[in-house]
Amino acid sequence: MEPAAASPPRLTDTASQETRSPAVWRIHRAGHDDSDLWLAFEHPAPLRLVLERGTHVPQLPGVDELLTFVHLLPGIETPSDIQKQFEAWVAQGDAEAPYLDVSGRSVRLVWKGHRCLAYTGSQGADDCIAAAVMFSHLHGTLLAEETRLELAWQAMTDDAALTHDVRRVALREQGRVNGMTRQFQTARIAVSRMDIALQRPELTMSPAARRLFSELALQADLASRIRLLDDAVEVGEDLYERANDRLIEHRNYLVEVWIETAILLAILAELAVLLFDFFSK
Repeated sequence: MEPAAASPPRLTDTASQETRSPAVWRIHRAGHDDSDLWLAFEHPAPLRLVLERGTHVPQLPGVDELLTFVHLLPGIETPSDIQKQFEAWVAQGDAEAPYLDVSGRSVRLVWKGHRCLAYTGSQGADDCIAAAVMFSHLHGTLLAEETRLELAWQAMTDDAALTHDVRRVALREQGRVNGMTRQFQTARIAVSRMDIALQRPELTMSPAARRLFSELALQADLASRIRLLDDAVEVGEDLYERANDRLIEHRNYLVEVWIETAILLAILAELAVLLFDFFSK
């Protein structure tokens, strides 16, 4: 995670004066024209982010929104009814995402999908949002790859026959098989980059932010999910590599048959001409 050229704004710059009011921040993917870049990631996929102060918590995330982050002061500094209200808001987040609740030194972080709530003093808010944003990016990338794999299982099952007995009609599937091969090769790259993001959190993050990120990743069992995805991608790679080999071998066989047939027909034609000339004399 690389900081922008200009120093990124700190949450404490505007939140330090607040004692009880929730501070809402919305993190968006930066457009080409955005000059106020907040953070930039390289792994698991390149991502540029913009941080904006919000006035309310949205019920649905924006198209380019990665996360809505709410900062509350801990303990009695925030009334319990406000705490319950925002915890319920987080719990109603993305159905596909787990509900995570981690604690650190004077910090509690609650996360679900595009929503995150942090209980911490003003000085700890930056570490919380950095950890939550990095985790959201990694989890979103992993979930997208898992979903793509789930959609591919039936095709993989149907295409298993292509690894053995290939018929001439199967050559029509070459273009689709090539597409599936590219899909799994791309997934292999994505898995490797997710592993980098998980095993080597960005050094520009503070130790506290890296600890919170690691706790979120541990609760979400990201390491096991990435390993399982890696195993499944390997199955797809092997299947379509063998299917491509069989299709290429079958096409080459047919080409050889056509060539040999053409040569044989040419020889027969030449023999027929010779015989015609011989008997016509």
